[in-house]
Amino acid sequence: MTHDTKKIEQDVQAAIAADAAAITERVRKITLQALSAGGLDGAALKQVMEAVVKGARQGISRPDEKSSAALKDAMRGLDEALAAAATATHLAVQEVASRSDEFSRDSLKKSVDELAALESQFIATLREAARQSSGHIQTTLNNIADHARSSGTVVGGQVKTAVEELAHAVADTTRGQVKAGAQTLSKEASLLAGLAAGVFRGIADRLQPPDRHD
Repeated sequence: MTHDTKKIEQDVQAAIAADAAAITERVRKITLQALSAGGLDGAALKQVMEAVVKGARQGISRPDEKSSAALKDAMRGLDEALAAAATATHLAVQEVASRSDEFSRDSLKKSVDELAALESQFIATLREAARQSSGHIQTTLNNIADHARSSGTVVGGQVKTAVEELAHAVADTTRGQVKAGAQTLSKEASLLAGLAAGVFRGIADRLQPPDRHD
């Protein structure tokens, strides 16, 4: 599914311009809502990540120390939402692995591989956004990416635990001894993405912060 990236960008811009104390919460909520709108696969995650980061960049009207903090808060909100997506994918693959007669080992491994790459994809998105920026914004994005790489991220911690657990579950599946065909893999990947999205919607509902009333 193609997300409405313009709306995501505009919503994040508005979040940056609103209450500075609530940027992380607002961006997390925007990201959760965007990811809840479609299948939870690698392409969807990349599309939403790029839109959120672009919106955050565009929301900075005056590059200074205050805007640097706002950008960091926005990326924290994105990181937390991606961790929820990782949790949903983990639960979906875990469930599917227990029904190994329905899904091939190849399709499960592909989902786990995409999950394992989520943190590096997040950091790569930050790097690319920095490359497209200049001055203070470029420096801030590179600093966020450097810190994420050296100290880890919320999504990275969730991914590490999930991949370790799922590696055993995938290895124990009985289907897929004969390599699955491309058509089968595509169909199973779509089903897995849909299942993960369903799990994610349940998680997203619980993670939605209460609306703030001024």
